[in-house]
Amino acid sequence: MESNYLPIKLPSNCKVYKDVDPSKIAIRTFKGRDEKLIAELSYDNFEKKFLLVLKNVLQGIDPEKLTIGDRLFLMVWEVINSYGSKSPVEIVCSACFKPVTIDVDLAKLEVTELPDNFVEPWMVKLSSGKELGINLLRVADQLKIEDYEKSGKNVYLYRLATSLAGEDTVWHKMEMLEDLSVKDIALIRAFHEKYFHGPIMEVEYTCPQCGEHGRVMLPFRLEFLLPFGEALSRLAGDAV
Repeated sequence: MESNYLPIKLPSNCKVYKDVDPSKIAIRTFKGRDEKLIAELSYDNFEKKFLLVLKNVLQGIDPEKLTIGDRLFLMVWEVINSYGSKSPVEIVCSACFKPVTIDVDLAKLEVTELPDNFVEPWMVKLSSGKELGINLLRVADQLKIEDYEKSGKNVYLYRLATSLAGEDTVWHKMEMLEDLSVKDIALIRAFHEKYFHGPIMEVEYTCPQCGEHGRVMLPFRLEFLLPFGEALSRLAGDAV
């Protein structure tokens, strides 16, 4: 392991990775060659471009095999350790409905781990009595979902079908889902919600306009990975 790589524990605790030694997983902070790739990121190309970034900074595991929760954890880790944990973020106050800027400390986000009894595939029993196996979505799955969406198709059932275990093609799995009751589909959706792992992107705030306290879900934003404006000025401080 190179000296500038640091060992890191993933929220999945590596329960879902075969032939991966958790003690060998390590990461380093961003360098200029990584920022060159990050500068090209957009919401249209994020999946493929950020995969290249992860391949640069991560050791001990193929980034395509990462669960979506573990990847989010690594993204937040990079922001905190490469730039700093605090960043100004614009939100809409839930009380006065005005856009306001709040200071977010990403280091204070709660991180949820997979429970000790988690196994893949996770089996659920449908209303018909049939058992169905479900897996966590991986980065490789997200790449397929992104390509499918870019082809102009509706990805709602495709996303769920991609997470189903079994040898059937994703097309056969989609056909099966189309014939399921919505109550059965809810079991699949509930699995993904229950076994979310990684940082919970929810923060408390006090509105600078009306003084009300609230909580807001904070989607991960591309500008976290490449600070600009006020966040960049704060990062530079008095050095510039």
